Amino acid sequence: MIYRWYIDGTIGRAKTWVGGSYRVVSDCKPMRVDITVRETGERVNPTVIDINDDGVSIFAGMDSNPAITPFQNYKTWDTFFENVIRAESVITLDVDSVCEEKPCRDLTVELEVEEV
Repeated sequence: MIYRWYIDGTIGRAKTWVGGSYRVVSDCKPMRVDITVRETGERVNPTVIDINDDGVSIFAGMDSNPAITPFQNYKTWDTFFENVIRAESVITLDVDSVCEEKPCRDLTVELEVEEV
């Protein structure tokens, strides 16, 4: 199953709960996160995202969260701890930081999960 968030327009500031939320229908574990943008950011800072399971990051305890760097249109992230997202959890997307000088546009984040 894939959960998808789409944020239209310029991604010019950090923000929580963007692109809606999902209620998970069965226990599952994250397998992959794909991040794409239609128009890349420029300069130095990456656009960093976070996916939360009932308000707790599914990347908690890791050194970094998924990020799409300037001049990059696509990034795949497939490193997770053995997290299980429980049925009836609510998952949400945050944009933790952005490329400030020329931000990216039209961000899509896809979380692929596998039932356990």
